[in-house]
Amino acid sequence: MSYPTLAEHVADILAKLITRTIDGPHARAADTLFDAIIGRLRRIRMAGVFDVFEADPLSPARRRGLVDLLNQQFLVDPRFRDAVAELVEATVPAPPRALVERPPAAEPPRRRVWLGVAAMVAALGLVIGGRAGYLALTEPPPLGGSTPCRTFWALGEPEQRAILERVYRARNQPVRAQEPYIVAAVLYGCGQNPDRTVDQVVDSSA
Repeated sequence: MSYPTLAEHVADILAKLITRTIDGPHARAADTLFDAIIGRLRRIRMAGVFDVFEADPLSPARRRGLVDLLNQQFLVDPRFRDAVAELVEATVPAPPRALVERPPAAEPPRRRVWLGVAAMVAALGLVIGGRAGYLALTEPPPLGGSTPCRTFWALGEPEQRAILERVYRARNQPVRAQEPYIVAAVLYGCGQNPDRTVDQVVDSSA
């Protein structure tokens, strides 16, 4: 399926959540998807688009505004798109990877593998962090090695990389912070140990 299909699925799930017509084993995944979307919209200062949709989720015009915004975010951030796709699949059962049709890529195979790992790690983080992780976006986190993994998950990549730059500079390893996949590596470590801090994850992987 194409990107617009993924955005439409998200709008369908959010509409059911608002109208309380979703329950059973998929309700938890729907709640986490809600927090992921709200957290993203807050971060880009576009939460008002959801507020408009929430007031009347059955309105085609209001739905279109949310869908268009999600499409734009999926295009500019493939990691966010893949994580949302994982949550949608957990909420509405579908064939594996059916919700995302990736465009042809000219990147090296090794990079594609790392992107796949990053997407998997991002999805794991959404489930681990749950509602608290995304709501933590409204609170200023400590930008250093003492940052909890759950907070680290909720940040955008620029903020995550800024934290790692400080961590590795304190270890006299500033070059490591510039490695292209260093953020994904720490996210993976945090996914395995969500109760640790960034410092502890970096030390354990050294």
